[in-house]
Amino acid sequence: MIYFTLFFTFFKIGLFTFGGGLAMLPLIQEELLRRNWMTVPQFLDLVSIAQITPGAIGVNSATYVGNKLCGFWGGVIATAGVITPSIIIILILSAILIKLKGNVYKDAFFFGIKPITVGLIAYAGYTIAKDTYFIRNQISIGAISISILAFIILHKYKTNPVYIVFISAVAGMILL
Repeated sequence: MIYFTLFFTFFKIGLFTFGGGLAMLPLIQEELLRRNWMTVPQFLDLVSIAQITPGAIGVNSATYVGNKLCGFWGGVIATAGVITPSIIIILILSAILIKLKGNVYKDAFFFGIKPITVGLIAYAGYTIAKDTYFIRNQISIGAISISILAFIILHKYKTNPVYIVFISAVAGMILL
């Protein structure tokens, strides 16, 4: 029964999320906490691991959660759950979009999806920031400093984000 629940949970997440892995994080967090599959600190660890490992954040998150709950097959089933809606939708949409090339309504639809995606990513950032910057109800100056410095370096110097993640991880181990 847990395998079905795991598949269906990540199927829902994959089905109702537009904008990729970062946009999935609020839904993943809500489902994991609601089902008592993870605590908030474990979810934050999940986000960190999902971002530093190669691949899509949503897929990495599903694999991690499934593996943590049910071992290897749990990881396979959760991953299958999160990617199945995308596969089905892409197959259907590719056939439709070929027929709707240059259609005004199609263009308007994609224009309307963009702000929703930005909002979902902003909300994911807010929920992660809230739990990262306020540790045990105290403001973490070290975490805020690392974030600001990473933002400045990424924005000003266009540095590869992989380097920033690695340096931030080391700084976090030293400062926090």
